[in-house]
Amino acid sequence: MSGFFTQLMEKDPIKYPARMGKSWAEEEVIQLLASIKKQKTIEDIATEHQRTIGSINAQRKKMAAEYYSNDGRTIEEIGKFTGLTAQQINDAIKKYSEPKSAKNTVVVIEPKEPNEVVAILKDIRDKLDLLIKKMS
Repeated sequence: MSGFFTQLMEKDPIKYPARMGKSWAEEEVIQLLASIKKQKTIEDIATEHQRTIGSINAQRKKMAAEYYSNDGRTIEEIGKFTGLTAQQINDAIKKYSEPKSAKNTVVVIEPKEPNEVVAILKDIRDKLDLLIKKMS
């Protein structure tokens, strides 16, 4: 991890825990499943693992999708293992089953005339303005 992240972790270990961004070891996954089975809170689990709550939830969703596609587990079984709702499990299955190329598809528009470039740029600007208004 870069020096920048190390500084963040030292400054605010609650917001930037020590294992933030690191790979999950098999032993850690087993510990996560045991903590879920004991019905510990996500906050407590995150503290134990020295990870963010977002990381814990992302790992739970990843495991749910793997249990479904690799092991053929039912939604109900997966819910017991991961502590996720049926909707969260279905969302995770959908997310992790999409081909990676579909997520990163970029549409390239090749204008043929200068007026087309201006029209495309105006359209982009209008859409950005609309997004900025929605966020305000």
